[in-house]
Amino acid sequence: MSARLLLAASAGRFQLVMSPLLLDELSDVLARPKFRRYLSIKNAHQFVDAIWNLAIIVDDPPEEDDPITADPDDDFLVLLAEVAGADVLVSGDPDLTTVQRPGLVVMTPQAFLEDREQPI
Repeated sequence: MSARLLLAASAGRFQLVMSPLLLDELSDVLARPKFRRYLSIKNAHQFVDAIWNLAIIVDDPPEEDDPITADPDDDFLVLLAEVAGADVLVSGDPDLTTVQRPGLVVMTPQAFLEDREQPI
């Protein structure tokens, strides 16, 4: 599913939004030993670089005192989407798919891709 999202972003079907902190997290996660069977460290760095070049990079959002999601670590993604003015936050995380915020739609990757495939 993630590959389909990246291909669609590469084709210009939507804009991918990232921040420095989110890219750092992606880099850290892909450096974990459990991912070696899928890609080498070199390939992980190349992947992160490709995302960096594909995405619109926005500043990391300021923290908010009031919790937004059941998992405080996920609040960052909601705030990033809002600061970036994103129409949709794409995530399969149940703590995010239940978020109700004015002006923000949260969709699973599959629902997002299906929505984008519908004729306008």
